[in-house]
Amino acid sequence: MVKLEGVTKSFEEKEIIKGIDLDIYEGEFLTFLGPSGCGKTTLLRTISGLEAVTSGKVFIDDVDVTNHAPQKRDVNTIFQNFALFNHMSVQKNIEFGLRMKKISEVDINKRTKDIIKMIQMQDFKDAMPPQLSGGQQQRVALARGLVNKPKVLLLDEPLSSLDLKLRKKMEIELKQIQKKTGITFIYVTHDQDEALSMSDRIAIINKGVIEQIGNPREIYDKPKTLFVADFIGESNKFKANVISFKNNNAIIKIHDLNLTLTIPDDKYKMDEALVAILRPEQINIAKKNDNINTFNVVYKERIFNGNYTKIIGKLNKTDIAFIIYNDKEFAKNTEIKLKYKPQDFVIVRSK
Repeated sequence: MVKLEGVTKSFEEKEIIKGIDLDIYEGEFLTFLGPSGCGKTTLLRTISGLEAVTSGKVFIDDVDVTNHAPQKRDVNTIFQNFALFNHMSVQKNIEFGLRMKKISEVDINKRTKDIIKMIQMQDFKDAMPPQLSGGQQQRVALARGLVNKPKVLLLDEPLSSLDLKLRKKMEIELKQIQKKTGITFIYVTHDQDEALSMSDRIAIINKGVIEQIGNPREIYDKPKTLFVADFIGESNKFKANVISFKNNNAIIKIHDLNLTLTIPDDKYKMDEALVAILRPEQINIAKKNDNINTFNVVYKERIFNGNYTKIIGKLNKTDIAFIIYNDKEFAKNTEIKLKYKPQDFVIVRSK
């Protein structure tokens, strides 16, 4: 549905987007995820036409729209502040885009009625935006974007101003509405939980480039770079390096654990510095008589998170986090034996 070919964007000779190639499929929910200033919103705006690309091409449904004005592209954008008209009722806000397109009154009435029912705002159709809660305003902004039946709906951090409980509720509603309408959603956020819970695919953006793209499980379980591993979820990081090669594989050593692993050779160099990643939930407390694939940490602190508790320990000078699901207490500086599975490690380059 959307294709980007070598898209770059510069402001005053500073390159913000650096030659991005990307295919976004019809009917999918794709999220641009990354830290503030990484270029994700700028990339969204190049798709909408609100920013002209410096070089490269933008296609929507196989049509080259690179030089088309925003109103000539079959997309709608929902902004962080919702941008509702406070002097218009809910119904008139939703109708506005249809009236600008001079659609027939019969069609306007039907489409507006259908979309108001979809967002469950029938009792508020005559209310003014200031009379609505944040979640209700967000639904109206979404309805106004969807009622035009665009080929692509662009969403720029639309949930960021909502409180946590409402944000979680709206995540579910957004995904349900996207599936119901079948419209391609391109969503921008810096919140990894939003991205993981809603997306069909996630594009991790860092310093104007896509570091990795894949479904949420792939991104979480198999990060390809240290940045992705650090940005998505929590990671325990162990220094490692290449010590030899054998049969198209690289043999690496994780020094703190005195562990040797065999991994596919990815054009590694001898002695190349690597990082071994292990998620906190992949580490368990070992049994007393268990001495295989174990290591000891010194207990430092616990962080209660409701349905689980995160424990922080020290391995040499490195903080190690792991998860427990009970109220087990540890005395300060207690030594705890932990167990891991070698196959759970993900190996990435250190840079």
